[in-house]
Amino acid sequence: MADLTSELLTDAGIVSSDVDHWIATSTESRNAEDEAQLARVLGLLAPPDRSLQLPHPGHHLAHASAAFYSSGFDEAAALVIDAYGSRVGSGRERETAFHFRPGAVPERVMEVIRDADRIAGHRRDGHIWLPEKLSGVGELYRVVTLALGFRESGTLYDDAGKTMGLASYGERLSEECLFIETAPKGGLSFDRAADSLVELGFAVREEGGLRLVPRPSRAPYEQFHFDLAAQIQAEFEEAVLHVTREVLARTGVTSLVVSGGCFLNSILNTRILNETDAERLFIFPAATDDGNSAGAALYAYHHLTGRPAKRSPAMKHVYLGPSRLSGRDLKALADEWKLTSRRYQDAEHVAAAAADAIAEGEIVGWFQDRAEFGPRSLGARSILCHPGINGMKDRLNARVKFRESFRPFAGSVLAEQAEKWFDLPTEESPFMLHVCSVLPEQRDTVSEIVHVDGTCRVQTVNKETPGPFRALIEAFQRTAGLPVVLNTSFNLRGMPMVERPEEAIDCLYGSRLDRLFIGDLEIEAPDLNALCPVRAQSATSGTVGLPSAGDEAKAPAAGGVGYEGLRVLELADGQRSMRTIAEELGTVLDETVDLTLDLRRHGLVQWKGLPVVGRPVFPLPQYSPDAFAE
Repeated sequence: MADLTSELLTDAGIVSSDVDHWIATSTESRNAEDEAQLARVLGLLAPPDRSLQLPHPGHHLAHASAAFYSSGFDEAAALVIDAYGSRVGSGRERETAFHFRPGAVPERVMEVIRDADRIAGHRRDGHIWLPEKLSGVGELYRVVTLALGFRESGTLYDDAGKTMGLASYGERLSEECLFIETAPKGGLSFDRAADSLVELGFAVREEGGLRLVPRPSRAPYEQFHFDLAAQIQAEFEEAVLHVTREVLARTGVTSLVVSGGCFLNSILNTRILNETDAERLFIFPAATDDGNSAGAALYAYHHLTGRPAKRSPAMKHVYLGPSRLSGRDLKALADEWKLTSRRYQDAEHVAAAAADAIAEGEIVGWFQDRAEFGPRSLGARSILCHPGINGMKDRLNARVKFRESFRPFAGSVLAEQAEKWFDLPTEESPFMLHVCSVLPEQRDTVSEIVHVDGTCRVQTVNKETPGPFRALIEAFQRTAGLPVVLNTSFNLRGMPMVERPEEAIDCLYGSRLDRLFIGDLEIEAPDLNALCPVRAQSATSGTVGLPSAGDEAKAPAAGGVGYEGLRVLELADGQRSMRTIAEELGTVLDETVDLTLDLRRHGLVQWKGLPVVGRPVFPLPQYSPDAFAE
């Protein structure tokens, strides 16, 4: 944290002594004294005499402040729902609402506290354990997501977006609510949740508690899984709509701001606008805990520094990361990676070149200077391709992103033309936080961004959007006749979005991307067939057993590599090219390269003679308060 903070200060041209005030926030603060100690995580950067603190409990207040003070509204109700919030006594924040008025401290109008501060889903003896009594909209969505097997390998980071995508393929298991029931005045009941998990076969009661029995990550999807996802999605939407209506009634306002991880569920956001009295809705783009740093700072600015109250301007864009291209010799970097590159004279020309490549059916990486704040790729760290070439979605999922075939892709459209393609519930969706129907007459034209239910997650790109992304879409319209491109995050499965140029180039060597545009530079993809793989340390330390020739009995080898993967690893000596390996194995070259790319993604092979980019590690287990206490 201190390193990142120093990097941000350097980018802003200031040093720590220039900062007037510091503030930090955490879910694990139990009281005001804990809040006062949080700045210690910043080490010597935050001197005690300049440290401010949120009033406890602060987690949901930070969420709400991020949303309201970025909305541009002069008054609003704020609703926060996530998997868990601050510790409050022996419990935790669950669902919280505030009323923000001009010049006033936000009033807490709803506060639901979970009766214990436990967090659903912790590992013990190789299993995932749950509390017997489950509660909270976010918690139940998280638990069902874990039951479906959707979590990052080696962690308990649940991937709730997959559950939302899978739900469109199913129908509710039951018209009755199995997990979340609504009660009068915004109340919710979760009394059936644990029993339902047991009855459905996703949990068993044992002496140690409720043990989750998730779908194995490599197991095939059955209709039962689709229907379970549809069940929790439907109950989740109805529950949040129920709470939203109560909050609007209590505050008597029609402007609503929301934050917390639950509001990354873009289908829900659209229903809020269509089915409640909210006339205006602002969703903070970094709605999960990554946005709470901004929320804490905004609350401090407006309420703890003694400045006169004033209305904050609306957030127009999220390209807020530190500069990653200034001072970098990108041509020299491409040369270091043994890649052919071409420099363009300005942003307009590089955007036109990228648009031409997309129009020709290529999949391109698009990297611009400052990264987006929040989880959505909005044209600074994106993978882009044609939305209407048949098969593009499947190619992108299988050979570039390495992700499940049911996962949908978003569309980025020129704002002034969005209504001709999408049934948006609002004039603009600049942060890609609404899912809406694609107009029936347009679905065949942009088939690759149309989900199985006829919808698409949409980003509108207006003329004020910083950077050359808007110019790319305009050039694509001139070339291909479409004002929309397919846009997905610039990362491979199981990895965060690329942040530095080296990571973008590493993806070029780790997938079937056709080319890469970084700043004003175009970089051609390498000839993967000519590369020589070499086993990484993790594949030579005894964790993966290499087979003897013809020994197919070792097919279920360590790490799920499989027999074919082990055969590739056996020949990955840094001397043989992919062509040579495929010839010796008698396999199809393209399939062997794809398999090797997957081995590389898992850290089992590297390309001989190329730089190695470090992979992210999680030093502490997520959702484990004890780890932080230590």
